[in-house]
Amino acid sequence: MRVFALIAVILILASTSVDAYEIVAVGGWWRMVTSADLVGGAGTDLVSTYEGSANESVLSISGCSEPTDPWRVDVRKTDTNWHGDLALSVRRVSGGDGLGAVPSGGDTYVPVGSENAEFFWGWGDRRDICVQYRLSGMSVRIPPGIYSTTVTYTVVDL
Repeated sequence: MRVFALIAVILILASTSVDAYEIVAVGGWWRMVTSADLVGGAGTDLVSTYEGSANESVLSISGCSEPTDPWRVDVRKTDTNWHGDLALSVRRVSGGDGLGAVPSGGDTYVPVGSENAEFFWGWGDRRDICVQYRLSGMSVRIPPGIYSTTVTYTVVDL
């Protein structure tokens, strides 16, 4: 019986816009895939999709001079060692707290690629916005190993 030692590691970075807005991201996610993840035991494929908990990363946006200052959060990934069959997505699972409005968008999974993609938008300072990750495309056809990528969140002044 073949034992899998596949680990997906997601590291988190925050990037600020050229304006006074700042984004801070805390947290990350990793998932070890083993023979226990086989759908029906030996000779079957792996579960193809895995989700992290609802607060794997927590984002905070600050530096807004007014509660009505608009911004957008973009997301991208930079692969360290990543298999092309694996797909990473993120979703916003909370609106956080703060004087600004509860963010909009991003409440369904958004694919994360190598280019910036619009994730969600809002107004004013917000803290404790929780983010969840989903990894899909897992299969026994992917060689065992450690696969990792870095997710970067950028706040953009609108």
